[in-house]
Amino acid sequence: MAITNYKEGDYVAVCFECGHKFYASELKRHWQGYYVCSAHWEMRQPQDFVRGVPDTQTVPWAQPMIGLPSTSDPHTAVIDIAVIDIAIVDTP
Repeated sequence: MAITNYKEGDYVAVCFECGHKFYASELKRHWQGYYVCSAHWEMRQPQDFVRGVPDTQTVPWAQPMIGLPSTSDPHTAVIDIAVIDIAIVDTP
């Protein structure tokens, strides 16, 4: 609704979106902080308030592993660590 008459105790304000003049009592505060007319007012997106659920990936209890198989046994599933040497050879 545009301004047509004097309204005691109210003042003229401008909509941030469209620039039209309104009474200040007719404007609503937008979620971003500025004041807009009812045609340009929008509710904040509900997805802005969604928070992630903590995903705890720890086991309920743990104990040290005693009696691990030695790496000298060829039938174990323990993999040995290998060191790779690199040689640079000059070719004539």
